[in-house]
Amino acid sequence: MKRIKPVLCRTACGMLAAALLAPALLAPASADYKSDWEQAEKELSEEKEKYEQIESSKDKAQAQKQSLKNQQSIILDQISQSIEQINQKELEISNQEQVIAEKQAQIDERWGDFKDRMQAMQVMHDSGAVAMITSAQSLYDLLTFSTTLQQVSEKDTEVLEEMNQQKAELEAEKQELEQAMAELESAKAALEDKSDQLSANIQAQDATISKLDADAKAQEQVVEEKQKIADAAEAAYEQWVQQNASSGSGVCAEGFIWPLPGAGRVTTEFGADQWVNGVFSSGHKGLDIAIAGGTPIYAAHNGTVAATTGHSSYGNVVMIDNGDGISTLYAHMQSAAIVSVGQTVTQGQVIGYVGSTGNSSGNHLHFEVRVNGVRQNPRNYISPP
Repeated sequence: MKRIKPVLCRTACGMLAAALLAPALLAPASADYKSDWEQAEKELSEEKEKYEQIESSKDKAQAQKQSLKNQQSIILDQISQSIEQINQKELEISNQEQVIAEKQAQIDERWGDFKDRMQAMQVMHDSGAVAMITSAQSLYDLLTFSTTLQQVSEKDTEVLEEMNQQKAELEAEKQELEQAMAELESAKAALEDKSDQLSANIQAQDATISKLDADAKAQEQVVEEKQKIADAAEAAYEQWVQQNASSGSGVCAEGFIWPLPGAGRVTTEFGADQWVNGVFSSGHKGLDIAIAGGTPIYAAHNGTVAATTGHSSYGNVVMIDNGDGISTLYAHMQSAAIVSVGQTVTQGQVIGYVGSTGNSSGNHLHFEVRVNGVRQNPRNYISPP
């Protein structure tokens, strides 16, 4: 595997590193510091999960509200179309009424002409029967008169019957139009009721969203407080680890190897800004190397396991004290470490497997190099094979 050899010493540094791996280094981590940190991380993770559940519920409520608004929009369009159809029916009914009125006027005019002719016949024939005919007030009366009347005005009678039949048909058509309009009105009323119900449901969703938004803000404050506690516990633990780890110049960077069996793909460089699961982070503290989940992770150098733990951001972590004040950190491991605190490891030894635990958007290894607790650019120590 390819190695970087940027600095001074080989044998001297190796001797220094070996000397610094003193019995104090091999002492197990303080149970109090480690358990306090792990408990704080556990509580932080639980509160973050609650926050995410609230946000998920809010997203669902907003999606439901949008669905209701989409349904209401469709119904409002249908109501608008119903109004247009009703207006059209009203116009058709009005036109039909006008046609009926014109037909009635024609009938009345024809009836008047017929009566005038009957009156003229009465004058001419001075007939009592004719007088009876001229006194008729309706078509029914007319049709009950004697056959004499039928002989006198058979044609007029046929015309009047035809005209009245046409009027009856026109009135039947008007009734059909009125029935259709009544059905449209009923359908429109039903649509309006549904729209009103949707409006009520939308208001209820607004209330739910407002409450969830308030809950999210309150939970966010809880998470922030838990984060402070976890950060403080982590700092205390790291301080303890550093106090019990080697110290030195950190110049013996010689001999570190790439911590993976393949080059992988570097997705984030040391010091870069990045977005992880929608969260912005500046000044990346290590090197992110994307590679298949389950890929074995190698110890980059000989050393002693200084810490193994779960972390809300780093996920499953192993930290190795490599001597001369240098330590390496391997994060987002697939499962709990296969090494333990105080264990001596050799370069190339498998210490875990690539995963995506913690705040991670995919399988990768987050690799850090620290000198006396200060993070350094890993590229000064390792390069891909």
